Amino acid sequence: MALSEFDVLGEEVSDEETGEILKKGDPRRSLVRYQPNGGELFVSARISLPLLKTAASRPVLLLMPSSREDEVLRPSNPALRAAGGWDLLTPEGSRRNWRLLERICEDLTKASVPACYLAEQHGANRRDFYFVTEDVAGVERIAYAAAEALFFPLAIERRCLAEVAPIIVPTEVIGELDLDVSDDARIRPTRFEFWGADASLAKLRSELEQRGYQYIGFDPGMREMRMAKPVPIDGPGFLAVLKEIASLARSLGCSYRGTETVGGSAQFALDRPLPDRYAAKAGVLGRLFERWRR
Repeated sequence: MALSEFDVLGEEVSDEETGEILKKGDPRRSLVRYQPNGGELFVSARISLPLLKTAASRPVLLLMPSSREDEVLRPSNPALRAAGGWDLLTPEGSRRNWRLLERICEDLTKASVPACYLAEQHGANRRDFYFVTEDVAGVERIAYAAAEALFFPLAIERRCLAEVAPIIVPTEVIGELDLDVSDDARIRPTRFEFWGADASLAKLRSELEQRGYQYIGFDPGMREMRMAKPVPIDGPGFLAVLKEIASLARSLGCSYRGTETVGGSAQFALDRPLPDRYAAKAGVLGRLFERWRR
């Protein structure tokens, strides 16, 4: 498919008078990526498999606008400050940054440049944007002009989807698209989130810790337990991880949130059957139940 068949930003389109939805927008997914210095990148990814399949063979540009000093929130942890770790933008810095994204997308649309927004990453003093394009020079021209108009210093790097996929797409997408990620990215610390009653989550935490997972914390607002572990992110390796945690969570009355899957959380709801794709073999499930009964 050509990129011209996709909307640049992938947002929902509604009739201004009636409010009727004329075109559904692409889903967005919030991802967390751990950095070597102990910081985090917070990623908002556009989820469209047809677009990502098209992007796999085309250049991906990383647009890196620099915000002003007064637009950056510094972490309170001195060690993180010294390491330059995950400083985030202030509310006004974020709004100005998003205005730049909107301006770039509007200008790309007006100029009919074949390009689509894929994702943004927030952390390390900045918010950066990823675009796939069939016209590198056209995107660079428009992005530099928009950045100059809004007083943003801007740097642009050329990448490919296989290179940036470990950051900007749910991990399961890497296997779906059969992307050839680099050897040093094939094992990556990954966060997994679970829902359930307090007692059930406590049991699940114990079981996961025995399997090498680290407890990250519990978000009381979302009622979400978070665990992390370095896991393989290739297709077969990650699917094996998903089968283990989804089946284990289900056996203990919890559900995996599905953040790193293509389909998301709804498919893991306790009131519906666990999809065959994520169900462990009967023998494995039997051992899990037997172990719990003991």
